[in-house]
Amino acid sequence: MYDPADKEFWLGHLEGHQYYVEQTNWYSEGGEENSAGGFFKYSKRYKELTLEGPYKAGNLRIAISNRRAFSTREYNWPAARVASLEPV
Repeated sequence: MYDPADKEFWLGHLEGHQYYVEQTNWYSEGGEENSAGGFFKYSKRYKELTLEGPYKAGNLRIAISNRRAFSTREYNWPAARVASLEPV
């Protein structure tokens, strides 16, 4: 990401997002107490954006890597070469 006001770059990374599943208790018809939840779980929908930087353009280099093909029900990403910025 580029900040035009300061003329600097920020590197962004998407990481897994965890949320807490609240614990709940209930009684079955036989009078037994049951419980569920009370733990953290990774979201399938949301990610957390983490920014690293800022970096001046002279302190970054272009890195080329290969990406494998990836498919979901809704999208198809072909295999490709990908360019990204890395700190020197």
